[in-house]
Amino acid sequence: MLSREDAQRFLLGALGEFAPDWEPVSDVTEVTAQDPNAWLSGVGTFGVILRHRTTQAMKVLGRRTGPQPAGYHRGISHLVLQAYSDRNTDPVRRYLEEVGMGKASNGRKPAFRAG
Repeated sequence: MLSREDAQRFLLGALGEFAPDWEPVSDVTEVTAQDPNAWLSGVGTFGVILRHRTTQAMKVLGRRTGPQPAGYHRGISHLVLQAYSDRNTDPVRRYLEEVGMGKASNGRKPAFRAG
């Protein structure tokens, strides 16, 4: 399991590498099933609120409700962040593409991927 500090550090690194137009406007926090608005990706899910630097659009990861207007998406798994820290960048790149923050390597919108 990752600490909140490690999760934040790894997410900031991934954003800088794959979605540099996005910045966190909240701390990365662990998402738990006790929160009725949680949108988990399994055990060890983290959430954060992100804002696009130019358009000011917002994305909420890990919650189904929050500031308006915003896009809401499942949280990011500690396994995805751990893989990024081990320099296996494919899972985090695909997650960012799935939530509309990264760019598909072939220029097309990525296909839906459950999981």
